[in-house]
Amino acid sequence: MTQIIDNNTLMELVIEKHNKFLEAFKGEFSDLDNKLNAIRNQTEDLKKEIETNESKINVLNEKYFLFFHQAKKQREELSNNVLDKMREAKAPNTHDIVRLCARIEEFEKKLQNSRNIDDEDKAIAEVKKLLYDFVSEARKAGIIVTSRAVIDKLNEANESHKELISIQNKPKDDATCAKELDKQTGEIEGRHNWLKRRIESHTNALAYWDKQKGGIKVE
Repeated sequence: MTQIIDNNTLMELVIEKHNKFLEAFKGEFSDLDNKLNAIRNQTEDLKKEIETNESKINVLNEKYFLFFHQAKKQREELSNNVLDKMREAKAPNTHDIVRLCARIEEFEKKLQNSRNIDDEDKAIAEVKKLLYDFVSEARKAGIIVTSRAVIDKLNEANESHKELISIQNKPKDDATCAKELDKQTGEIEGRHNWLKRRIESHTNALAYWDKQKGGIKVE
């Protein structure tokens, strides 16, 4: 025979217990969930930045050498053009132009081989002075030229090199940070997943006891 026993008080206590657990677990779960999402977003942003900077480093490295090469080629064309005209005119200061070109070539070699930005700055400054003297000597021979295009390329190369230096260690530093964030994620996920299971368990239990709230069947 089945007997219905009114046990609302007992069930209210059980329901209250589950609600307390749910309130505590949900609060902690929400905090950890927000923290996890923030860390994951930060990690994703870092990984994207690493890819961007690695690509940028490759481009800057190529631009750096390309601009110096272009500057050298433009300077050689300028020098040859002026020298041809001066020799044709038998300009008395042709030797001075030859000497200046030789000095410029010395610094161009330094620029091609040096990786030190301070040495590079000094070499570029010297080349600019020599180019100024070159233009002045050409003018004495009645030849009007400008070295602006060469100087612009030197500046572009120098700027590319400085930008390269400013970010060349960034991917490595960001990778270290991303690794630390991955570690934090792993540590949080353990507790996060446990809380998720406990919340599901208490939610299911609460749903069960809510249905049974009218009484308990006892055989």
